[in-house]
Amino acid sequence: ADGILAQDYQQASQIWHLRELCSPTVASVGYMYKYDLSLQSDEFDDFVTELRQYLDDAISNDSARNDMDTLNNVQVVNWGHVVDGNIHVNIVIPGQHKKNEKLLKLLEPHIFEKTVERGGSISAEHGLGQCKNEYLSMMHSETTLNAMMQMKTMLDPKNILNPGKYFPTTRR
Repeated sequence: ADGILAQDYQQASQIWHLRELCSPTVASVGYMYKYDLSLQSDEFDDFVTELRQYLDDAISNDSARNDMDTLNNVQVVNWGHVVDGNIHVNIVIPGQHKKNEKLLKLLEPHIFEKTVERGGSISAEHGLGQCKNEYLSMMHSETTLNAMMQMKTMLDPKNILNPGKYFPTTRR
């Protein structure tokens, strides 16, 4: 992975400003599928390269071609924090500003499965969130999930603290 190390405070501020422009810039191009993942930094490049190849293959597959015409020009854009293994993988179709269910079905659970296969986590700096909670079983055993749910029940017996936000209502 390529990176940069600021030489002083002014350069650090400039770099941070550029980093803060990433999400709005990509979002201005089209609907952004955002993934906040954790991987070993030496896995970043291979992970993104393989994701691009997977999407290219899935979209150009002759048997699915008619159904996938709306997915032409899918772009994978990524940035992250090399030191802590946090990678932001963002997928966008330029000009399409609404969620595309066909693309979402290609991405999930594929992107999570490949992250876990590489020893990574589907939850990094921004936490699990309610969009990924149904994939908790990829990260934790049934025993661990039961212990987590028991602890939640013990601390929140009436289930009034963010119900359904962390633990899914059903399990895969």
